[in-house]
Amino acid sequence: MVLETKKLLESKNLLLKIASGINPLDDTPITDESFLHNPQVIRPLFYLTDYISNEIDRTSRTARKPTQFRITDEQLEAVVLPPESIGINEFAKRVNAVIDASVSKRITGMMINKKLKAMGILSEEVDEEGHRRTVANDASEGYGIESSTRTFNGRQYEKVLFNEVGKAFLLKNLREWME
Repeated sequence: MVLETKKLLESKNLLLKIASGINPLDDTPITDESFLHNPQVIRPLFYLTDYISNEIDRTSRTARKPTQFRITDEQLEAVVLPPESIGINEFAKRVNAVIDASVSKRITGMMINKKLKAMGILSEEVDEEGHRRTVANDASEGYGIESSTRTFNGRQYEKVLFNEVGKAFLLKNLREWME
């Protein structure tokens, strides 16, 4: 992206010199009898320099990543969640599928879990190897959050899942939590 912008800027400056009657190779004035003094040649060159300037501006605007999560009511209603209980990362994936990434920062399961932990709805445990993991607690059940024992690489763990009540709770509060 940076290289493309640099090349566009170099091209613009070269065309601007030619359109202004300056030889871009040695910065000397172009002779009066040159075709480059013809208005039918000069006008399109100035048009191209304006076009390139606009393209550079457009590219730099779209290159900036949004820093805040934003979701409209329509986008929130368009989130399609599966009927079965799901993990927080699947929930975040489904939300990210409907947001406009040029306007909104993407969310992660970790961001949502952090908020739920701060509210006391989820907890965090550290295992014997020092790994942190999010777990359901006594308050979780009232919010539609449950645990399920899973196995990964021969190791058992408790996966936090959101049932229908939990998914509705997440959707209802998502905007407020992420702002």
